[in-house]
Amino acid sequence: MVPILRNAGFDAIGLASALQFYRMWAGSPFDLVLLDVGLPDDDGIDIARHMRGLSPSLGIVMYTGQGTTSDRLRGLRAGVDAYLVKPTEMDEVIETLRNVHQRRVGHESQAAHPGTWVLDRNGWALLTPAGVALTLNQAERQVMRILVATPNEPVSRETLIKNLTADADGFDPHRLEMLIYRLRRKCIENSGEALPLQAVRGAGYLFEP
Repeated sequence: MVPILRNAGFDAIGLASALQFYRMWAGSPFDLVLLDVGLPDDDGIDIARHMRGLSPSLGIVMYTGQGTTSDRLRGLRAGVDAYLVKPTEMDEVIETLRNVHQRRVGHESQAAHPGTWVLDRNGWALLTPAGVALTLNQAERQVMRILVATPNEPVSRETLIKNLTADADGFDPHRLEMLIYRLRRKCIENSGEALPLQAVRGAGYLFEP
């Protein structure tokens, strides 16, 4: 499962026990946790309840074979954000993790930067001033990370292309234009808000959050 999550853009680590989890958390807290109920040294729902008390902003998703109504209620009462029952398609697991992460990061980011466009900490979601989280694909993420890092300053097309491909000379510039067009359309269609990204003649693109 860890390789699948990494391929989906998560910086995933697999841990076999609650002891390993707590030791890892002590040195480097997580943003998001995927838990099973049946662990060799503790109950996953008890871990979720404990972690929710330590970190209200932590995203917690249960992924377990224990799927009775009472099991689900235990999880929800412990503070988990989502409860998935095996077998569940990995696409659904991935989208659930992304939604939980975007929702929690969105709340934090908009509280810190109300009324602005914000790229989440991992770069996989663009948050609108109204707090809508727009999921980005790999290419959109690479472009937006450069633009967000240099707000209110034009970024050349050459710079953006170099961050999209190792073969900048063989890259068709029209692909960048289409990427920007589709990103703008995604913002309008999914949030009703226009992305403040302008083409500057002879200079490149300007992001004005």
